[in-house]
Amino acid sequence: MGATGTFDAGGVDLASIPVSCLSPCHGFNGVVTQYQTSAHYIAYVQNLGTAQATEWTATGEACGNCHAIDALAGRVAGTVGTTNGGVVTNLASGELQFRDPTTGALSTSTYLGSALTAEVYCTTCHAVTDANDPHKTGIPWTPGSFPLQVAASGSAINIEKSATSAAVTGTQATGPDGGDFGAGSTCMWCHRSRVDVTNYLTDTGNVITSVYWGPHEGPQADLFTGTGGYQYAGKTYGEATHEQKLSCIDCHMVSVADNSGVPDHSFAPRISACVSCHAGATSFDINGFESQVKSALTQIETYLNTAGVLTRAVAAPYTPLTTAQLGDGLWATDQPVPKATLGGQLMTRDQAGALYNYILVARGGAYGVHNPKYVAELLSDSYTALTGLPLAAFPSRP
Repeated sequence: MGATGTFDAGGVDLASIPVSCLSPCHGFNGVVTQYQTSAHYIAYVQNLGTAQATEWTATGEACGNCHAIDALAGRVAGTVGTTNGGVVTNLASGELQFRDPTTGALSTSTYLGSALTAEVYCTTCHAVTDANDPHKTGIPWTPGSFPLQVAASGSAINIEKSATSAAVTGTQATGPDGGDFGAGSTCMWCHRSRVDVTNYLTDTGNVITSVYWGPHEGPQADLFTGTGGYQYAGKTYGEATHEQKLSCIDCHMVSVADNSGVPDHSFAPRISACVSCHAGATSFDINGFESQVKSALTQIETYLNTAGVLTRAVAAPYTPLTTAQLGDGLWATDQPVPKATLGGQLMTRDQAGALYNYILVARGGAYGVHNPKYVAELLSDSYTALTGLPLAAFPSRP
């Protein structure tokens, strides 16, 4: 941080603002360095020059709506593709799916941008323009000068799951104390299942169409909001204090004191965010809950694997998990076997819902921390729907 000074740039008084170009982005512990340790940046580097990176920015495919560098800018502007004149009902609040008006098929909006870079980058989340870019204006960054693409206040969030199969409308989620999710809304526009489970499953038998059946990777918003799982008739589902009081950034973007208090852009959750409520906590396994969820995932995984429903192969032959793979902690890499059945019959809605919930929780990460009560209820109901028995980790439904 350089010395402070007062100077006039277009009538803006910049007294007492650090003039160093290194803060808060380019310093040794700045935003850029933090970001380069994040999963967003690592995924970009790992996929450079690959066919997957090309697919992620292909116009007319769904991937670019989250993976292209201009993904959110296009969606905020309402620029997405649909078939046969279909309309995404709540596009302005993050929803991606719609019903094709001609075929009636549940469909996902597609990317219409022209980006060549598959990277979640500064400009993906922040609306950077010639007027607020310090590299172009020469005016140092100030708090609030990099607004988010998705408004940080007053923004509704619609998770994909609709209330009924009569229409594809999603469900509006409620944030802390009944409000919105603030800056966390930006995260939720991409960290979602991308599947309207209400319209995805049927009552006439569910065909596992491919290893990509079910929720997309990274569906944290569906769990955190207590909205996106397959919920069983006659059951009530609660919400944890986390959803009632917090948003994504409270745990994943803790302020960095020695970087002007700017939020941490590594996006790694910090135990320091927990101790104000969970005094003395030294890990995220508060009261052993993460361990319980891991046990529950393994029990459901074992049942589904024995039934011939799970694999880690991406192409035939779809071999089941080995004994060593069961409970190895890689639940998020489990995939459904195409055309799998239970007892020779297509899965009922409740059985397919159990498989869906297993994948949702496994891919949602954090072993239930995002919404402990909701996750425990989903897993308990799912195992009971499959076996008629309670989970060992949760002998009584939470």
